[in-house]
Amino acid sequence: MREIEFSGQNKKMEVTAEKNFQLNADINAIWKALTNPEIIVVCIPGAQLTETIDEDHFKGKVSVKIGPVIAKFRGEVEFSKRDSSTYELVMMGKGADINGKGGAAMNMGLTLNELETCTEAYCKMTVSITGRIAQFGSRMFEAVNNKLFEQFINNFSNLLEQENWEEKTTELHAESEPVKATSLVGSVIVSKLKRKFGNKAETG
Repeated sequence: MREIEFSGQNKKMEVTAEKNFQLNADINAIWKALTNPEIIVVCIPGAQLTETIDEDHFKGKVSVKIGPVIAKFRGEVEFSKRDSSTYELVMMGKGADINGKGGAAMNMGLTLNELETCTEAYCKMTVSITGRIAQFGSRMFEAVNNKLFEQFINNFSNLLEQENWEEKTTELHAESEPVKATSLVGSVIVSKLKRKFGNKAETG
């Protein structure tokens, strides 16, 4: 974790999280889901896909709430690496607060490994942010980042467990509510999955 002190809105926070987790699905099915932005966005708390430019570039927006502050970011994401022979994926994104009071950047690398009974995934994500959200300090930002990372993994795992998940994801593309990061519990996307598909989708 890195905290860079500036004055006012120029304060910057940067955190990195790494996780290994297992998925009870075929490696090729997982890879297909991971490389489809319309599916991935369903699993990111507070996120919404707004435009697909081509197979490697797309636009979206995400909302995060900490205390009285709601930060809404709009930006672009790209697959900078997508190697199906090694199941390695790198996504890079950057965006700006729609109110002009900060910005955010993300770099996520993910690798799949086929095991005898499941598929293992290793994911490393670095997020940096400037502006109003950064004012809450490094400890809060790190806790928020870790919780949202866990929610993404849980949402993705739950989605893969659903029958006909490729078809059903189109039903979940309504605009997401802001992530309420102060409580660090619950997930907008998980609640939608519960309503649509039953009670299998639960937060960790």
